[in-house]
Amino acid sequence: MARKRRQDIDRAAVFEAILGDLGEAPVEASAGGIPLSSLRFNEGQPRKFFDPVALEDLAHSIREKGVLEPIIVRQVGEAYEVVAGERRARAAKLAGLAEVPAIVLDLDDREALEIAITENLQREDLNAVEETEAVLGLLEVTLGAGRTAVVELLQALYAEERGRTSTRKVDPRQRDAAQAVFRRIGRFGVSSFVSNRLPILEFPPELLDAVRTGQIEFTKAQAIARVSDVKAQRRLLADAITDDLSLSQIRRRITELRGGGSAAAVPEGEVSQETQRLVTGAKRLLNKRRLASLDGKRMQRVTELLEELQQLLADDSR
Repeated sequence: MARKRRQDIDRAAVFEAILGDLGEAPVEASAGGIPLSSLRFNEGQPRKFFDPVALEDLAHSIREKGVLEPIIVRQVGEAYEVVAGERRARAAKLAGLAEVPAIVLDLDDREALEIAITENLQREDLNAVEETEAVLGLLEVTLGAGRTAVVELLQALYAEERGRTSTRKVDPRQRDAAQAVFRRIGRFGVSSFVSNRLPILEFPPELLDAVRTGQIEFTKAQAIARVSDVKAQRRLLADAITDDLSLSQIRRRITELRGGGSAAAVPEGEVSQETQRLVTGAKRLLNKRRLASLDGKRMQRVTELLEELQQLLADDSR
């Protein structure tokens, strides 16, 4: 197995090796491997749920072709802690392998967590709960701050971007560091993360588990979370999972729960006058000439709002 000490690490190269972006990994791995019995998994890593069916599919592939990409580990005592590649390691064990190819890096706790979080954020199948926790975890590591302080900073930055006053004074270095993290992730800005993802922290455990285990889409859970009555919320969640309710059906149920029957008054396939006004107004606002006249900051804000709208409507047809 290859072993690289901290002073020899090219951080960008390691990430590229982990993510398979290069045809040939810049960090060499030995032909041998590490016994699976000597591995331990990091409880602090973002991914908590591993789909059993997908894991078995990967195990089947490993039985036929072997583990094509080495996992990343660090030595902790007599064991090796998995930094990146836990899914591969679990599938290799399921496939009946005795050992797995690995790159051993000399990392401290902070470096190991940074690599684990960054690697996970590049995976497309990370669910919304895990992705949110991963972003917050990366910010905690980068800023050297706890969860509460990170959330307060994000809320202060959110207020700044909207020209509002905040009771929390923002350290310019923290602002730059946080914004750099979001640029590196490239999926959303501070505003869209605060608007669409921070509310996940307030979800009840049942909703968090349903999203984390893939039983329900995040946008559906987001709508159900707005039901204040706990029993009604649980019933709606159970129905949404059992009957595979669409987002539109969930919203109609919520309207009925609140005592408003207007949502059901419009027959399926027809468009209400209010909806038509919204569509007409949006078309009027989003014309090429108007958008071309916006400065960079305002254009960025429009883009974020459109991303939020797109996310809200993404699962509406399901």
